[in-house]
Amino acid sequence: MKLRKIGNSLGTTFSRDMLTRAGFAEGEELDVVVSAGEITIRPAAPTRILVEFTPAEAKALASGKTDSRLAEAALNKLRRVVGTT
Repeated sequence: MKLRKIGNSLGTTFSRDMLTRAGFAEGEELDVVVSAGEITIRPAAPTRILVEFTPAEAKALASGKTDSRLAEAALNKLRRVVGTT
């Protein structure tokens, strides 16, 4: 596959066979998760919210110490996702 210019963006296309094998259907809503060097495309999950924490952020939240910098960073990620910032 190759990235190519599409309007003011870069993009690529997927064959119908690839999409069928992945279980995607035309018109389906998708979630796109981006991290360094990786783009993950999944069927949209309207009944759940996915927030990715670093291990340190997760430990800070799990400890209940919400006054730490790490816990605050994790809570801010969550607030951004649910739109309460």
